Amino acid sequence: MVRQFSPSIKSHRMLTFGFALLLIAVGLLTYAVPGGFDLEENVALDFLFKQRPQAVPPNNVILVSIDKTAAQQLGLANDPSIWPRELHARLIDRLAAAGAEVIVFDVFFHQPKTSEHDARLAQAMREAGNVVIFARLQREKQTLEGGGEYNLERLLLPLPIFQQAAVASAPFALPKVPIKVNQFWTFHTSAGGHPSMPTVALELYAVQDHASLFKILAGIAPQQAAALQASLGDLAQGERIVQIRTFFKQQTAITQTLLETLREPSGQITDSEINRRLQALLTMYLGPERRYLNFYGPPRSIPTWSYGEVLSATAEQLVSFKDKVVFIGFSEERQPEQKDNFYTVFSQTSGLDLSGVEIAATAFANLAAPRSTSILAPLSTSFLAQRPAQQSLRLPDPIVYIAIITSFGLLLAWLSRLPSTSVFVVVSMLTAGFYTLASVQLFASSAIWLPLFVPVLLQTPLALFIGVLWRYRQLNRERGRIRQAFGYYLPSHVVENLARSSQHLKALSERMFGVCMATDAAQYTQLAESLEPEELSARMNDYYERLFKPVRAHGGIISDVVGDAMLAIWSAHQEESRLRRQACEAALAALRIGQESAPDVVLQTRIGLHAGEIMLGNIGALDHYEYRAVGDIVNTASRIEGLNKQLGTALLVSDAVLTGLEGFVSRELGTFRMVGKQKAIVIHELLGRQGDCDQQQLHLCECFAEGLRAYQSHDWQTATDCFQQTFEFSPSDGPSRYYLERCKLHAQKMLPLPQNGVIVMHKK
Repeated sequence: MVRQFSPSIKSHRMLTFGFALLLIAVGLLTYAVPGGFDLEENVALDFLFKQRPQAVPPNNVILVSIDKTAAQQLGLANDPSIWPRELHARLIDRLAAAGAEVIVFDVFFHQPKTSEHDARLAQAMREAGNVVIFARLQREKQTLEGGGEYNLERLLLPLPIFQQAAVASAPFALPKVPIKVNQFWTFHTSAGGHPSMPTVALELYAVQDHASLFKILAGIAPQQAAALQASLGDLAQGERIVQIRTFFKQQTAITQTLLETLREPSGQITDSEINRRLQALLTMYLGPERRYLNFYGPPRSIPTWSYGEVLSATAEQLVSFKDKVVFIGFSEERQPEQKDNFYTVFSQTSGLDLSGVEIAATAFANLAAPRSTSILAPLSTSFLAQRPAQQSLRLPDPIVYIAIITSFGLLLAWLSRLPSTSVFVVVSMLTAGFYTLASVQLFASSAIWLPLFVPVLLQTPLALFIGVLWRYRQLNRERGRIRQAFGYYLPSHVVENLARSSQHLKALSERMFGVCMATDAAQYTQLAESLEPEELSARMNDYYERLFKPVRAHGGIISDVVGDAMLAIWSAHQEESRLRRQACEAALAALRIGQESAPDVVLQTRIGLHAGEIMLGNIGALDHYEYRAVGDIVNTASRIEGLNKQLGTALLVSDAVLTGLEGFVSRELGTFRMVGKQKAIVIHELLGRQGDCDQQQLHLCECFAEGLRAYQSHDWQTATDCFQQTFEFSPSDGPSRYYLERCKLHAQKMLPLPQNGVIVMHKK
């Protein structure tokens, strides 16, 4: 069976699909344009860090701060550049004696000082055998011969005496995007692929485990392992790291097998600490050169000792340095004294930033922590668990980003199809909220950084804005269609009032001056008998279309349509001759057009007009109301219309309508008291506008007026002569025939005499 869908359903689905494509395109293009991902770094990443509970600081790294407090303890000026280097030698001796695994100096020893102290420091470095010192990466602008500039970066090494004494030297330049530090380099490509300070520290931290690593590697690929060991030879530490990294990046299959072997619960290495260090080392080799920092909190989150405290501490107090990687550098507790500071997400409102050495220690701790093997593993933990996030931030593969942005766009577009706007808004915001909570939990538990700015702060608001705007537009269109539909039954101002105040229908009725037009179609009964219902309906629709046009063209509203009868109204809050004139002009036009409604069938229109006070508004009760005019004027207009049948006329109006109006030709037909009425009214036949009537019609009106005066004076003979003259002049003149018959009956005394000229109408 083939399913078929209506055009509206297909259109709705196409709009939803187009909406989804828009949201997806905006999300993906945001990351594609230059600087687009900076929004994630500067907004979303800051939010994730600040929402995450305080991370448990790593237990394998300690910071020794060169600060004002140390200067005061040592009785020196707060200018570490003039401190005697013999102090650094003593510090190295104490840390080495305490069992520090690696000692990293974030101090640039590029200028010679007292030769004795320099020699003492070099000796301490050699004896410790695990000291890494800082090398500066300097950027210089170079000018091309043909014009233009380029940046040249070169590595500035410390003094040879220290370069030879230390186990390694390494730079630690930080990328700022644009001014905030979020990332660090593991290897500086611009400096010939030289490893950074945290990378060298990790290599030395795991150097004692190299034998275990090569043993496992030999079991997997003996020839490659032997070749690697042979290539290392007497290379310097930095060169060894680059060589090993190159091997593992080229031999990806071997490296992957090696990692899987280390991750096996019953692997060859049973010592969990060695296993952890080797995994961290391989992950560093295989990972990108530029990584996002996983900060542990505000300044001094990493355990910190003052330089002076280390020098004055006892051997028992220095036990905490055993097997630790110690970073030494400038790190102040107060903003005014800062010398080596960087703006980060955890910069304080007081102006205190993270120091360069603390960022280096953070980078090392990130590298030294093994990564989670699965991106979904953390979701199985308790939502409230506060696990330490020690590894560097982990960004999912680009395909995951694309999948998330695409899924979010599709989901938001699907939600936009919900029938209720409020439900759409609430569910969309809840969806964004739950996704945000899941992202925060994943970030806190496993340092996995999912996209947050685009789906939550871009796609969701954009979907809500467009969705609500589109619904508002659709609602206005629906209201417009409803107003248009109601406009076929009610006046436009009534439709607007109902839209604003549908709960107060009774209050919409008011007393007004109005002109009522009642119409009726002659020979309708015979026509209804001769036609099928469908054909009759079509014929009457055509008839009313022709009848409605002049009414609406002259400012009237259609109040009622019943069978072949119509009631139209012109209303205002006070009497206006303008309304009576419009009604008369509409009646003349309707009379003329109504005669043309059915050329093959005689279907003439009879019209009656009356004016006065009416109640116009909603009439009804309970759950049914109709908008109509109520009052004696309405009933009298209908009686006047019915008088056409007895007088043989087509358009009769009351004296209340014609009084004071100029520009029309009419003749008075007498004073009548309608059926069921107590008051008599003067009735006129409206013949047309001045200029439209010829002299013949004017002469007929004069003769008829003379006969009417004679009739009202009970001069039956004179009246008979005048009416006979008008009848002979116009054999189809109905009023003349009507009065000739009455004069004959009066002469035979078969009719009572009219009192004060009033003709009393009776039911037939």
